[in-house]
Formats: sequence, C-alpha cells, structure tokens
Amino acid sequence: MNSLVQFWRQRAPREQWLMYLVGLALVGLLYVQWLAAPLAARTVAQEQRLRQVEQGIAAAQAAMRQLDERLAADPNPRYRQAIGEAEARREAIFAGIDSGTARLISPTDMQKLLEDLLRRQSGLRLVELQSFSAPLSLPDAQQAPSVLYRHGLRLTLEGGYFDLLAYLQAVQASGWQLHWNSLDYRVGEAGPAKASIRLELYTLSRHAGWLGV
Repeated sequence: MNSLVQFWRQRAPREQWLMYLVGLALVGLLYVQWLAAPLAARTVAQEQRLRQVEQGIAAAQAAMRQLDERLAADPNPRYRQAIGEAEARREAIFAGIDSGTARLISPTDMQKLLEDLLRRQSGLRLVELQSFSAPLSLPDAQQAPSVLYRHGLRLTLEGGYFDLLAYLQAVQASGWQLHWNSLDYRVGEAGPAKASIRLELYTLSRHAGWLGV
C-alpha cells in the first residue's frame, strides 16, 4: 500500500489527473456491465407486463361503460346478460391482478427489507429517504379510474462503489419482487470511494395508501 502511495506522489500533476480519469472510466464500465444493463433489461420487462395489465383493465372498463350506456338507452335483457358477462370478465382480471400482486412485497415489508439490508452494509450511509404513493396511470385516452397504486421509496446512499454494488445485489437476491423505477450513480470530487446513488423502488397494490417513513 505504501509503495502505491509513493508511486502516486511521484507522479506529475498531469499524470495524476490522467490516472484519476482512467479510474473513473473503469468505474463507469463496471457500472454499465454489472448494474445499468441488467436493470435496464429488467425495467423494460416490468413495463411490458404493467402495460398488459393496464390494457386489460382499460378494455374491461370501456366495455362496461358502453354496456351501461346501451342499457340506459334500451333496457333489453340481452344487454343485461352482456353486462353480467362483462362484470365476470372484469372480476377475473381483478383476480389475476390480486394473484400477481400477492407475489410482490407489501409496502411496509419493503421499507423494512431495504433498511435491514442497509444496516448490513457498514460502508454505506443513508443520505435521504422519501416515500411516495400514486395511482398507476392508464393511457390518457382511456380516462378510466385507477385500480392499481404504486407505493415506493426513493433512497439516496453514499459510499464506495463495491459497497453500493453489494447492497443492490442483496436487494435483488432478497427473493421479493420489487419494481426498479430509476437508478442514478454519481462519482463526485471525492472519487469512487465516496460515490452517491439515488434509486427508486416500488411495489404495486390495489389499495391506495401512503407508506409511512
């Protein structure tokens, strides 16, 4: 270690800057290879699944509105039967949503999990923690009421690159299904040993409510 420090001090300022920039470039490559690319692929897959759920909900609700309008104009038994069938399809969709969200971690358990995993990483410091809860928006054209809600946390952490990496890998290996909305890794003037990462994770539920922090 002393030899490395001595080697660094013997370099000219220009060489020290070049070595520092090369180190940052290597950290960037590791970030892309180990974090950014896998998380991007996972996010795309999650968005596709959510879009399918949204489309199913929107279609069921649009069909119900059309049938209600027709029934109001012409109270025909045929329309009543169609409404019953549409309601059955809608309930089947909701049952599928409940089955899918049952495999997701609950908002309260998500907060506890993230905090427990953070305590195991002594090289990390929690800078900021915020909670949020919002309806999962449907396409504007549908104008249908939301039946799914996002409950999540925004965390800002500070620490070494490998400490941050170990924390994210622990979250992924926890066995719980979590949605990754964003991940921002930054290296400041202090270098990779004191980098910062801001990530947003959320879970889904049919129940509106705030996640207390």
